[in-house]
Amino acid sequence: MKIPTLQFHQLEKYKDKIHHFVTTRSGGVSQPPFDTLNLGNIIHDKPEDVLQNRAIVKENLVCDRLFIADQKHTNKIYSITEKNVEAYKKLQNPFPASDGMLTDVKNIGLLTLAADCTPILFFDPVKNVIGAVHSGWKGTALKILTEAIQQMGTDFNCSPHTIIISFGPFIKKETYEIGIDVINIFKEAYPIDYNSIICTHPNPQKAYLDIEAAQLNQCKTCGILSKNIEFMPFNTFTDNRFFSARGDGPEQTGRFGGAIVLK
Repeated sequence: MKIPTLQFHQLEKYKDKIHHFVTTRSGGVSQPPFDTLNLGNIIHDKPEDVLQNRAIVKENLVCDRLFIADQKHTNKIYSITEKNVEAYKKLQNPFPASDGMLTDVKNIGLLTLAADCTPILFFDPVKNVIGAVHSGWKGTALKILTEAIQQMGTDFNCSPHTIIISFGPFIKKETYEIGIDVINIFKEAYPIDYNSIICTHPNPQKAYLDIEAAQLNQCKTCGILSKNIEFMPFNTFTDNRFFSARGDGPEQTGRFGGAIVLK
């Protein structure tokens, strides 16, 4: 069953090496309020429906196995290689307390889930390494993007100059209201550039959070070339093609996803 998906322009150039897409909330079997292609929130949706939706994504991605991280708002990332992939396949939860995966193994699909958080896809066309990372505000404060870039270097010998990073839909700054506690966390995480990340709010006890600015800050610090960075412009809070935890409530909405596989 073919599902509606979105693609990144910069990754489409490498169709001979990878297949990727970002899902919407359409094309699955879940019932309201998780209608229809809910890929997460398995506790509140029917587990059998979520598993069927994931099978639909796997079929569309065309991969032997589809891996998903535990997604606990960490900066932990697992590297999947020829040496450990068979062991991971045998585990029910192969990547506990983690929010990202990297691999150079062909036909291993990576899926990251989101509903206002940012699904991030990585590809190094020189080393043929892919990645999928989930980055909510906690992951952004913990700089999971930086961790992924550095781990691609240490585990796969990737250069920042050849890594392509693609950011799927997430909640944009004009609708991303935060309080003093989160403001202080970002001031500590980005002490030099927080003024470009924390935006003025009419209420002095609040602010608007610019996730894109924070991600760009990490990219620049790590040496990622601007030509290798792409953001989808869609705001998950206002665009009803996507699930939104803030818009609908975290227990009353599903999760869409970003998926990638090496051919």
